[in-house]
Amino acid sequence: MFWPLVTGFLIILVILYIWLWQKITRDKPRNYPTLQNRQKLNSSKKILVCFGDSNTHGNVSYNWVSDIETAFQNLQVLNAGVNSDLTYSLLQRIDDVIACQPDFITILVGTNDVSATISQELANSFKQINRIPQEMMPDYGSFKSNYQEIIDRLKKETHAKIAVMSLPLISEDLTHEANIKADIYSEYIKAMAQTQHLSYLPLREKLKDYLQANPQPLKHTFDETLKLLIFSIINHYILGKDWDYTSRKHGYQLTPDNIHLNSVSGGIIRDLVKEFISVTQ
Repeated sequence: MFWPLVTGFLIILVILYIWLWQKITRDKPRNYPTLQNRQKLNSSKKILVCFGDSNTHGNVSYNWVSDIETAFQNLQVLNAGVNSDLTYSLLQRIDDVIACQPDFITILVGTNDVSATISQELANSFKQINRIPQEMMPDYGSFKSNYQEIIDRLKKETHAKIAVMSLPLISEDLTHEANIKADIYSEYIKAMAQTQHLSYLPLREKLKDYLQANPQPLKHTFDETLKLLIFSIINHYILGKDWDYTSRKHGYQLTPDNIHLNSVSGGIIRDLVKEFISVTQ
């Protein structure tokens, strides 16, 4: 009786692992701009495409794009966020965004570009799931050139009003190397927005202001990110807990795992995007 129970338990664990792996690395949002979803678009209604990584995708992070759908019933909102994407991998699927011929585009990317320069473990994970080639090692130069190409193509091949966001915080330790690098990457985005006449959404600045107004000691470091991410996913998908619960358990205010969003940080993005849409439409 004992061994059949153990075998059954192990089979369940394997099935859960495969399901979670598929959901995290392969699944796309229900409203991703696939050909099928593009064919459903109504030409009489304006289109917003939210383009980015997991902090746009919203299945291992707070889903602020869903909030935008609710807030703007007159808009057709497509979620072009994909987990673990870098600027390089955004370029590989930019045609999906262009094919929508959107009226508005938001761009939130760069967390994984920075993380890959800090953690070899994270860099290897991006290679393992084919977000970047095996021979590639992301750096600041590749981030800038990829980001510039993204903007160049969107400006040339769409008529969209484009909003770019500074990077989210990468851990709540503002003195950590990851956040110092993210500051530099964000300054590049801000400067590009000015020279390219794009809307700039100061996400990073808002998140910093929040932490500085609500200081508290930290329980974890950036080096624990993968472990915290696994706990966060288990808490959400196995135990049914929301991202705010995991944030509290890990002693954070804005993130469950150093790199993703809870309802506070996600709400800040939502409000910035709502303002962008309201002002420009």
